[in-house]
Amino acid sequence: MTSSSVKSSSVNSPAVTTHLTVSCIGGGHLGTTLCRLLLEQQSDIRISIGQLLNNSFESSLKAVEFIGDGSAVKDRERLKPADLWLITTPDNAIQEVCEALSESGVLAPGNIVLHCSGSLSSKIIRLPDQQCYRASVHPIHSFADPLISLSTFAGSSCAVEGDDQATGLLNQLFSSIGGNCFPIQSAQKALYHAATVMACNNLVALLAMSKQMLAEADIDQGQQDQILNPLIRQTVDNYLNNTDPAAILTGPISRGDHNTVEAHLDALSSLSQWRNAYAALGEVAVGLAEQQGYASDDQLEKISDLLARATDY
Repeated sequence: MTSSSVKSSSVNSPAVTTHLTVSCIGGGHLGTTLCRLLLEQQSDIRISIGQLLNNSFESSLKAVEFIGDGSAVKDRERLKPADLWLITTPDNAIQEVCEALSESGVLAPGNIVLHCSGSLSSKIIRLPDQQCYRASVHPIHSFADPLISLSTFAGSSCAVEGDDQATGLLNQLFSSIGGNCFPIQSAQKALYHAATVMACNNLVALLAMSKQMLAEADIDQGQQDQILNPLIRQTVDNYLNNTDPAAILTGPISRGDHNTVEAHLDALSSLSQWRNAYAALGEVAVGLAEQQGYASDDQLEKISDLLARATDY
């Protein structure tokens, strides 16, 4: 397929069988998994993998072996034309890689260049004057183990934004590998990504903090797991089975128990990092408790005052 036919094969005519060549720069866990999933997808668009360019040639060779198609290249000067360029480098390298790609002369009208950053929009991609299209697709999925991701990616949500000529085709392609695609405004990507970090990375940090608090309370590690694991599972199950967080909030803030909250803050008085985290999340919990209506306004106001003073330390 020629580069110009990417433009003509947009989602306006999805029934037409087309062939796209996909090349990947920065093919780590994310890039190699997506390349293989795209290669094996069964839509009307046939995919072949062009080239893989990583920091080391050995890494590129391993990526090609895992994908089962394509060829490894040693440097940017050896890149050949492709229809779709998948940039899956770390965020701080995306702009530099895209600029180098733009200056390489390998891009042609109708090509699509996309990155998979969660926080950066497609606007970071600088393209030559000829009519190429830019986009970003952020799959909300942990790619820690590519082999596992091959079987678990289906059902993952994918945030898509960029040029209309690119996003239509990318919605089709990522849907074909099981992605639940949704649009995101370029200006809102950082806030959206912060939300996913809160639900994933910061949740891990929060649970680790809970274990550290138990250790500080002289509870041994085996007992820590016995205390926390059933509670974590039950809480997550409750959350996943109810669309309203206010409906599942329990504990001292939910019942307006300001004396218990004060005791917690006193216990954390010499541990500012834990105290600040407790207070910040407690303020969110106060908002949920207000929706519940179990605690009185006076009780919740006392708790809010305690939490506000805690962060003044």
